[in-house]
Amino acid sequence: MIRLALPKGRNLEPALVALRAADLPLDSFEPRRLRQSLPGERVELLLLKDWDLPLYVEHGIADGGFVGSDVLEELGTDLLVPARLRDGRSRFSLIGRDSRMPAPGDQIRVATKYPRFTQRLLAHRPWGIEIVRLSGSVELAPLLDLAELAVDIVQTGQTLRDHDLHEVEILAPVAPCLVVNRASFQRLRTEVNELIDRLERAEAVGP
Repeated sequence: MIRLALPKGRNLEPALVALRAADLPLDSFEPRRLRQSLPGERVELLLLKDWDLPLYVEHGIADGGFVGSDVLEELGTDLLVPARLRDGRSRFSLIGRDSRMPAPGDQIRVATKYPRFTQRLLAHRPWGIEIVRLSGSVELAPLLDLAELAVDIVQTGQTLRDHDLHEVEILAPVAPCLVVNRASFQRLRTEVNELIDRLERAEAVGP
């Protein structure tokens, strides 16, 4: 039996698309059930919040799961990442009220849900940075002068257009990732490799 964790939120649908493409039977999948088994497969699914999922996998409660690379970068987990899904990709971007970069020497407040990842990405910029940590509605920060810039996930860019905001710079690609507990990979190597093979044959994963 292999136990996989699925993420609530924006990465759930790409994970389900990938598993369906790999011919896993998801007809009975119930998105409100936190724990369920797949008929005919030695697979159990857990439904977890994105930010909790790596902890469950790291502690071996789940053998593997799907989570955004943005969360992995922020948390700095010690997990294997053998594959990235093709669907659900987005980008980590610098957002502002206009498209201008700060001038060298400027002191800039940057609002984000990802303070550690943002600090690493902007560490060598020629401006001073103060990170303002928010848990949501990051785009409001530059609109209401809480911060000059924001760093957040951009998918279609529609939210930015709706609020007359600009994508100043793309900082990093973001993708839903298959993560695996290191001990589980040794114990369930055959099952994990079979899942990866099924995903690869279905072209559900890519570089």
